[in-house]
Amino acid sequence: MNSFYELTVSKITPLTATAVKITFDVPELLQRAFRFEAGEYLTLQHTFDGKKVRRAYSICSGITEGELSVAVKRVPNGLFSTFATEALREGDTLEVMPPMGSFVFFYDIFGNKDIMLFSAGSGVTPMMSIAKTALHKTNIKVIFIYGNKSKEETLFFDEIEGLRVAFPERFFVHYAFSQQPWGGHFTGRINDAIINKVFDLYKDLNWGRYYACGPSEMVKNVRDTILMRGISEDRIFTELFEAPPTETDFSALEGNADITLIEGDKEHTFKAAKNQILLNSILMQGYDAPYSCLNGVCSSCIGKVESGEAQMAKNETLNKEQVEKGYILTCQAYALSDKVTISLDKRV
Repeated sequence: MNSFYELTVSKITPLTATAVKITFDVPELLQRAFRFEAGEYLTLQHTFDGKKVRRAYSICSGITEGELSVAVKRVPNGLFSTFATEALREGDTLEVMPPMGSFVFFYDIFGNKDIMLFSAGSGVTPMMSIAKTALHKTNIKVIFIYGNKSKEETLFFDEIEGLRVAFPERFFVHYAFSQQPWGGHFTGRINDAIINKVFDLYKDLNWGRYYACGPSEMVKNVRDTILMRGISEDRIFTELFEAPPTETDFSALEGNADITLIEGDKEHTFKAAKNQILLNSILMQGYDAPYSCLNGVCSSCIGKVESGEAQMAKNETLNKEQVEKGYILTCQAYALSDKVTISLDKRV
């Protein structure tokens, strides 16, 4: 069910003291499999002490660059991020799943309308792909608002400044530094005042879509502020780089459920405790179910409930229409009925 391929690391580029860009060599035979849209992510897998560990990292390359790169920022006690930023070397190989994701900028179908990109911290990674793709493949204007603690912790700072020089009439950058005031840019975290100020500065542009990526509080604030300006929800695209607390507790559920998995023309049925996350129950049976972040923010583990009832403890990825059609994040879902049938082959 999962398709991992071994890719060689062709280049490692330092971005800050705690972050690197990892570029992969994609063989000719895998070029089609690893073709991507701006905003998608890769799932990387590596074995630590006999245990396979997966993590999702957004692609930072533009679609015209002819390379496949992700950015990894070391987090405290982060097993994979520490390995990637300190131990990984050029020439090493990693298991990589082909690109996925719903936080996507389709440059050729949305029309010739300007876009506004809000990000904070490592949430800038997919924005780099989106911005570079928009600048090189369209004539639209890109407003780029990026929050960080300081200039020194700003990922891609030199590249962002290079794009600003290359596209002075179309690429407009506004940094927001919370711990280091910098002339001509915002001071503090991205908040409703900063968001509204940006709208006032560019009120005459032909706005189409709005993208926000980063910590949940920032993303929620951006979304709510834009909605309050009367902009329709279908023009706002969001992605989280950290998961908010669980909304619903299912630990008190009692009894077991018969879970039936559909894989193509095959079906597998087993019993699972209702108070156990569905993905965990599936993996315990030895099935190679798709997953990556395990926090409900990446969408790798999407399945569809064909019969029965399952509910998610939290959902930051699927929209209302997708949920109504029966789609779930298996890493957040619990069986509520005695029998549940799930297809893991259907994508939203």
